[in-house]
Amino acid sequence: MRYPFVSVLTLLSLAACSGAAPHRHDTVVLHYQHVANVHQINFSVQVEVPGRGEPVQSVLPLQSEGFWAVFLLCSLDATGARIPSFYVDLDRFRVEYGKQRFGPLRPYTLRLDDSVELNKRADTRALADAIAAEIGSNLPNPVFRHGYHPDLNVRFAIYIPRGLPDYSGDQLPLRYEGVQAVVLGNGAPPSDVDVVGLGGTGIAAQCLP
Repeated sequence: MRYPFVSVLTLLSLAACSGAAPHRHDTVVLHYQHVANVHQINFSVQVEVPGRGEPVQSVLPLQSEGFWAVFLLCSLDATGARIPSFYVDLDRFRVEYGKQRFGPLRPYTLRLDDSVELNKRADTRALADAIAAEIGSNLPNPVFRHGYHPDLNVRFAIYIPRGLPDYSGDQLPLRYEGVQAVVLGNGAPPSDVDVVGLGGTGIAAQCLP
């Protein structure tokens, strides 16, 4: 008489475990590669900001160990039965490292032209757009219909203003906020790049297989 009871407990345990896993029928899977860590951005077109006599020519991290983590969105799997379409907003990506989370650029976290001057609230949007133009690549249509979408190779960056404790330069984990989505990296390590933009170094534009 004890065996049926054990069997029921086993089935309940398995059901609980499966319930914790993402449901592919309503979950989008985003694949990415962390391609570079960048330590300075030189603007090809200088950026005019409010209240500053001269345009901004370059930006650097708040602290010397900071960097821009640059990623490629490689592919998007929206084949789940309950996914008619999916809207990609690059500002919803977050780097998660321990208890720290990093996303869109915030005021007073960025040095202007290798000085002690920091970005203000009024100029943060203009600088963020200029950084995206310099380091990123366009997402021509952010709406993806039901199906599998390979070879996207959309490049974007997330700013890390300070050094990360015990970070050895490996792939950083990403999360996509606000919707049912799983974000998976291919494990390739990023390159370390001193400068991008005017007079700087290029960054990978295609995901590895």
